[in-house]
Amino acid sequence: MNVSELLAEAGILMAVGMLVVFLFLSVLIVAIKLLTKFAEAYPDPVKLTRTPINPINSNKTSPQVIAAITAAVKQHKARNK
Repeated sequence: MNVSELLAEAGILMAVGMLVVFLFLSVLIVAIKLLTKFAEAYPDPVKLTRTPINPINSNKTSPQVIAAITAAVKQHKARNK
């Protein structure tokens, strides 16, 4: 095989590869558009409702909670010396 035959074969191989990629991407785009239309035709029947979140007032932390946190920190520091 000479150089011109190799270049012709490389060009054909490149064209076939580009055509395969183009066809795959075209099929992918069509599939995504069809799925979008399907999702719009059948929307999710579940309606989400928002519930208000009550903020925790940090000024009213009980002394028992503070004592428990302090004891846990001391125990953690004692174990990890």
